Amino acid sequence: MESLTLTKEEITEATGYRRPAEQLAALLKAGIPADRRPDGSVRVWRHHLVGIGGSKPKAPRRRPELASDRKAA
Repeated sequence: MESLTLTKEEITEATGYRRPAEQLAALLKAGIPADRRPDGSVRVWRHHLVGIGGSKPKAPRRRPELASDRKAA
């Protein structure tokens, strides 16, 4: 079974940094939820990156009808 969290090597590879503070900042800037463990290392839950059971495709969003989009008649 795969680990629930990314390894230190995977976090280093993903961020390009070795220092936990820089890793955390890079992950959060990329929109990846991450936190610090009590020992100071960074933790990223694997399911935040790969999803749980696959992801469902999102339905396309409808554009709102704005008055400025209407043609003058």
